[in-house]
Amino acid sequence: MISASVLQPEVASQARPGHRFALIEHALAPLDQHPATAAAGVLDQLKQDLAIIVSAEALFVLTDLCGLTPNEAIASATRTARVITQATVSGIAR
Repeated sequence: MISASVLQPEVASQARPGHRFALIEHALAPLDQHPATAAAGVLDQLKQDLAIIVSAEALFVLTDLCGLTPNEAIASATRTARVITQATVSGIAR
């Protein structure tokens, strides 16, 4: 799937449903009401940032290359998602 995504992105994107985006949209729904998010494209950027973290690839790196257990990898990805989200929300609030 990764190879197809790189070599033929137009074909691979049709075959992959992208479930992570629905999860991210749901989690960030409360921020949709904040006027500063849409104006600056901040929410779109945050969704892209989180799409990297909410992925099998991220968990593969954490387990295979970093040597974490599955539970440690999930905790690491969760922590990273929280840090990025908190930093974004803090920037919006200013």
